Amino acid sequence: MRLPIRFLLLAASTLVAVFIASAPAYGQLTTITFGPFTVTCTTPGQLCNNVFSRSVTTVSNLRVQYVASSGHCSNVAAHIIVDGTEQAVTAFLTPGQASGFFNVGPVAPGSHTVTLQAEGNISGCNVGNLLNWGGTMDVTVDAVVAAAATPVPTVSPPLLALLCAMLVLAAGLTMRKRRKR
Repeated sequence: MRLPIRFLLLAASTLVAVFIASAPAYGQLTTITFGPFTVTCTTPGQLCNNVFSRSVTTVSNLRVQYVASSGHCSNVAAHIIVDGTEQAVTAFLTPGQASGFFNVGPVAPGSHTVTLQAEGNISGCNVGNLLNWGGTMDVTVDAVVAAAATPVPTVSPPLLALLCAMLVLAAGLTMRKRRKR
């Protein structure tokens, strides 16, 4: 009688392990740096008409940091826009200063457009118009662990339930045969 129970436990634990392993592995955060970049403003005023945008993919987490170019001659703030909606605005940053990360998530799983739009203020060489701006943009997202590596076979919950039921039935039949002897 011990053999069928051991067999059943081994088979059931194997099926559970396959089911757990078939789920995509998420959770690891990764930071991507875009730049350095430079943007030229073509209209007068402090809010630059040209932006810096990049597409990123994440499961949920999305954090953005702007680091002002050390070549700036005045202070700049960055409007952080995700998929066309402004999510945050940095303080006015001195040349080379980092804003720190802004948590602009959670977002829906998939691809998102992260945009920076600069705003100047009168300081240094800025006497009323922001002419250009730049720096780097750091974006932290969920990394899909081993997504591009080898595909993991998946087992649907109904199939898993059917396999478990078949195991229980097979163990029951084995135990029944042993009792008849």
